[in-house]
Amino acid sequence: MKIKVLRSLKAKEGVLFAPVFSDATKVSLENFPKEVKSFLELVKKNEEFKGKKDQFAKTYIESKTLPEKLILKGFGKIKNYTAARAREMGALIGKVIADDKAREFSLYILPEMDAHIVELLEGLLSAQYKVDAHKSKKKKEVTKILNLITGKNIAAQIKRAETVNRATGFVKNLVNWPANIVDADYLAKEARRIARKNNYKVAVFGNKELKKMGWGLLLGVNQGTSREARCLVLEYNGGKRNEKPIVLVGKGVIFDTGGYNLKPTNYIETMHQDMAGGATVLGVFEVLKELGIKKNVIGVIPAVENLIDGNAYRPSDILKSYSGKTVEVTNTDAEGRLILADAITYGVQFKPGALVTIATLTGAVGVALGSRYAGILGNNVPLRNRIRKAGLKSGDLTWPLPLPNDYKKRLDSKVADLRNHDLGREAGSSLGAAFLERFVEGTHWCHIDIGGTAFTEKPKPTQTFGATAHGLKLLLNFLES
Repeated sequence: MKIKVLRSLKAKEGVLFAPVFSDATKVSLENFPKEVKSFLELVKKNEEFKGKKDQFAKTYIESKTLPEKLILKGFGKIKNYTAARAREMGALIGKVIADDKAREFSLYILPEMDAHIVELLEGLLSAQYKVDAHKSKKKKEVTKILNLITGKNIAAQIKRAETVNRATGFVKNLVNWPANIVDADYLAKEARRIARKNNYKVAVFGNKELKKMGWGLLLGVNQGTSREARCLVLEYNGGKRNEKPIVLVGKGVIFDTGGYNLKPTNYIETMHQDMAGGATVLGVFEVLKELGIKKNVIGVIPAVENLIDGNAYRPSDILKSYSGKTVEVTNTDAEGRLILADAITYGVQFKPGALVTIATLTGAVGVALGSRYAGILGNNVPLRNRIRKAGLKSGDLTWPLPLPNDYKKRLDSKVADLRNHDLGREAGSSLGAAFLERFVEGTHWCHIDIGGTAFTEKPKPTQTFGATAHGLKLLLNFLES
């Protein structure tokens, strides 16, 4: 989609959107031409349209200066026009644009909308995403034009929305595309591309390097596949030379069968999305430099497959971690915490000011919080609050979950330093995070569990089918805070 800014409406074709607040002032209505006002007065008189946030009203008009199709879009009350509302309104308009055959669209930007241009455009642009990249027969794509009618200079807001949307689409593609296309080598190729484009430092470790360093947990999980494990490391220096970095660690399980604790039908089919945390970290690095974020950031993405063959790791195996701690494997489907533990140990060596893990770590978080909130846990309340605040701003909502000491003790093992699962079904998300905490070595740390939010088959208005990229905008806002 190509976005243009017009001081006055010049388009004579396509579709015209007129936003209407239910308590609209006369000042707002003065922005509309007489044809729009006439239709608005008619539908309000007949009580067919009141400007509520879920309302549309459509008509065709005869005019030499306006597009032939007019759509009134309700925006609700002005006082309720928050960033979240703007993103939702943008998404609803965006879905109309995505489905309409017209090539050119125009949208009035009223003064009441000025504070949330970025969020409006984020919603609008994200609605254009399509999940059908690998269909052999697709409709020919036509570049659609969106005219924004405003007297303000909004070039910076447009650029930010387009930049973030590009990263969002990138993450969605990585998560939506299957494991026979997006494997560990594909992620490594993308990490190198991002590094070349932005002049980042990059390292890609394979089996040889990982074995030499002693990443026993990561290599143990990867034993059941013939493909090499990978760990991708990206370094961005946007802050002061001696400023402590922020380390982002993202889980990259390319496909998760559950190992010998095999996942059942109706659960295993979407396990190509178990690398959503790693994809999110790559998405952050895709735009860090372009957004001019003034922090030193290091991304660590361990990438494996949790498959089954004669070499696969088993329940009761004892693995030695990169940190030196030994782990009793009590559940091969609790593999994400194993690979993250080795990656955390590597990240801690950078002596970060903060370390953030993001992963589809547990299904339990979805049971606890549903598909709207990611779980958030950690050892530092101020850090957790900063991340929560960043999520509120971005629409990537989080909810704090507890990490009490008695939960942590449930991971003690009789035969090793700790075990990866306590064999119970209670507090699964908290237990997963408790395992990770054993490896942070006192570093300020926060974990974001996107197990219930990374992928959806029943999208909300601001989402499209499949990957959601939940956590991407949250991390960008956090790094900018």
